[in-house]
Amino acid sequence: MKEYFLDQNLKFSVVNKEINEKLNPNQLLIKMKNCGICGSDIHYFLHGENGGRKIKEPLMLGHEAVGEVIDVGSKIVKFKTSDRIAINPALYCYKCKFCEVEKYNLCENVLFFGSAAKVPHTQGAFREQLIINESQCHLLDTTTTFEEAAFAEPFAVALHASSLVKYSNNQNILIAGCGPIGLLLLNIIIKKVEDKKIFIFDVNDNVLKSAKKIGNVNLINIKDNFNFIRENKNFFDVCFEVSGNLNSINNLIEVSKKGSDIIQVGNMPGGLVEVNYNKIMTKELNIQGSYRFSKEFDEAVKKINKKEYNFSEILTHKFKLEDCEKAMKIACDKNQSIKVQVYN
Repeated sequence: MKEYFLDQNLKFSVVNKEINEKLNPNQLLIKMKNCGICGSDIHYFLHGENGGRKIKEPLMLGHEAVGEVIDVGSKIVKFKTSDRIAINPALYCYKCKFCEVEKYNLCENVLFFGSAAKVPHTQGAFREQLIINESQCHLLDTTTTFEEAAFAEPFAVALHASSLVKYSNNQNILIAGCGPIGLLLLNIIIKKVEDKKIFIFDVNDNVLKSAKKIGNVNLINIKDNFNFIRENKNFFDVCFEVSGNLNSINNLIEVSKKGSDIIQVGNMPGGLVEVNYNKIMTKELNIQGSYRFSKEFDEAVKKINKKEYNFSEILTHKFKLEDCEKAMKIACDKNQSIKVQVYN
């Protein structure tokens, strides 16, 4: 079995490994089929860190994974060999104070695929086979493609973020950042609010064009039209910060109405960020962090199985797993790509 690691020098290496370990009663052996490349993977690839989490040993990237069951542990009854599954990359402890109240995204002991948050690192899905716990498995319908199913994890992130807001038809809503999560958020919000009330910020025309294909929304290339901030102060009722850009949060504070909501979805760089904090107080803004997902992963898989959403405008490239370095380079170039997947 081949595994693909990114080392501290930001170079990929391949390791051949035999899986000899016996499955625990509640574990499954999975053949990885498709895995999407996330913004966090790109941060690791370009900078060796993500949100302050630095690579300290070889790290296997990839957490937007789906696969096929090869073998099951002795206590597994819900899944069988050849079942097709979406993999929740988070293994929760189910014991901490947050798990007890079902806020699993805040689990104090979570192990999350492809993350350098802990040492040893939690290895991801850039490999041909992997062993996972039953709690991480979600059954796919036979009509659901692996390409569609690999959107379950980012879609769950978007579902969680969108759930933090109460919607009405007269709201003006801004999504700042038009990458995969921003586009998935748009897919959700466009069913709640009129197209003309939704605005999208980005600095890249390629991704903005994809947003236009989803709905007749207002597109602003903020790099070319920065006057929009000055001309639309105190205009928006709800803002989603999805870019993780340091300047973006201050732009949103400017354009937000008094008493409005800002949902922070994008992963900012680690450490302190300079924010116009006094305006948060004087405008009584509600700034809410949105971190990963909880029960929304199961919801995402169900909606994908039911074909409630179409992600064809978001998936732009697919590469064989052995070409993961090339896939990462394309994923870094937003003039070429939006969502990139590797497959096995």
